[in-house]
Amino acid sequence: MAGCSHPPATLDRQLSVADIELKNGEVENTLPQLTELNQRYPNTPSILLRLARTHEALGRETAAIEFYKKVIAINHDSKDGWMGLAKIYMRRKPETALTILENMVKLYPDDPQIVDDYGVSLDLNGRYTEAQNAYKQAIQIDPGMVSPEVNLGLSLGLSGNIPKGLAIIKPYAVTGDAEPRTRENYALLLIAAGRIDEAKTMLLTYLPPDAALVKFNRLSDFWSLHSGDKSKRT
Repeated sequence: MAGCSHPPATLDRQLSVADIELKNGEVENTLPQLTELNQRYPNTPSILLRLARTHEALGRETAAIEFYKKVIAINHDSKDGWMGLAKIYMRRKPETALTILENMVKLYPDDPQIVDDYGVSLDLNGRYTEAQNAYKQAIQIDPGMVSPEVNLGLSLGLSGNIPKGLAIIKPYAVTGDAEPRTRENYALLLIAAGRIDEAKTMLLTYLPPDAALVKFNRLSDFWSLHSGDKSKRT
């Protein structure tokens, strides 16, 4: 930061504003501001991380990956950089995400979010029993954390224990402040259980009718593919 025209406190305030805009979904406003800051303060990890997250929020995952990699090139031990990469690779390259998270969980065995994400990456690679153990570990670390409970229920359903999976997720899915992902996971297992009308009703609790129908069809297709692949393996 030596030689910068503005003191670090000014940068911190600007980044705080960017964080608020990102949280509020105002990503179109955030990108040009962060781009200007990056030109003014090149190779600053805190700016690069926010640029990565902004591009990711805009669906520009290739650009986001490059910014996360820049952060890691500056600081190889950057927890935020590696976890940002892992999140994207869970969607794009599950095996690569698993490799990253295997290393991260060794470094941060008491971080419930990392342990939970490790479980998700195991699930994505079809290693359900190990995933469920990871979720249970995350729950032990932070009993009040909802995500590993929901992920445990989904994993149980994906591995064949649909009734138990539904029983775990239901209390979280039927509350008024349930997150869309929780309701979606519950709807998926309802579809798996053949409870089609209940699944459609669940999706309608947070989506308009047309979007709910699209989501229902996607979930149905996913379950058909999943159950078909599972039967081929057994």
